[in-house]
Amino acid sequence: MDLEAPERALLEKLAAADIRIPPRPQILHEIERMLDDDDATERMIGQLIARDVGLTAEVFKLANSPFYRRGAKIDSLEHAVRLLGRKAMGQIVRSALLRQRLGGATERLESFWERCTDIGTLCSVLCDQLDRPGRLVSEQAYLVGLFHDCGVPVLMQHLKGYGDAQLDAATGPDYLAEDDALGTSHCIAGLMVAREWELPDLLCETIRSHHYVLAADQNEQPAVAVLQLALHAYNRCRGWPENEWMYQAERALQVLKIDPATVDDVIAAALASFEVLH
Repeated sequence: MDLEAPERALLEKLAAADIRIPPRPQILHEIERMLDDDDATERMIGQLIARDVGLTAEVFKLANSPFYRRGAKIDSLEHAVRLLGRKAMGQIVRSALLRQRLGGATERLESFWERCTDIGTLCSVLCDQLDRPGRLVSEQAYLVGLFHDCGVPVLMQHLKGYGDAQLDAATGPDYLAEDDALGTSHCIAGLMVAREWELPDLLCETIRSHHYVLAADQNEQPAVAVLQLALHAYNRCRGWPENEWMYQAERALQVLKIDPATVDDVIAAALASFEVLH
């Protein structure tokens, strides 16, 4: 991924400021190895996850979220592995650990993660509704929405006052304004997180560029466009201002092959599905 000169300058500034990214924990490597081991049972995998109390709480929170939950509430780790499958469980564990390391269990960030979870659900709904644009699958789309703003908790931990005015803003968070005020970038901080945790290129690019107008030669265009449309739908649902969509709409709709005359119908259908899941 080639960064633009201003992005490189911001990356260097964050590195110089000793912005510390939580490293991938050893337990994640152990869980991923066990998930790949055909001889490991669901009970063994559940017992390994249960060694970390904080991780267990986050796994249950994600496994019972609108995207992953199927039917009755999941109340055991063994049940979660059996019901959701090993691939999905691997994604849940990595997501849960990342949330935990970024402050997922703190009351201060509760509304932040609720918003991200909702946007992830909307991304997955739109992905299915648009018949997997660019071969994007709903699991990838969900993670795009869940972690698009993952740089925010990092900056909150290192820059005094960052995010305080945005977490519960009546008109929705404006982290770009926060970035401008403090001369930083939650997108670049998020990219640092994604690289440290070895997240897929799709996630790295979307985290980095979800506030940009899509360029013709940009990587992972469908994922970025789905996220931008999901953010637009979420803001409309909340009655929040649409400061960015007016600039992004034309290119995002082109990438997703949506006729501008039908976008309201697309959003209405997505929000209806979202409400059912929610």
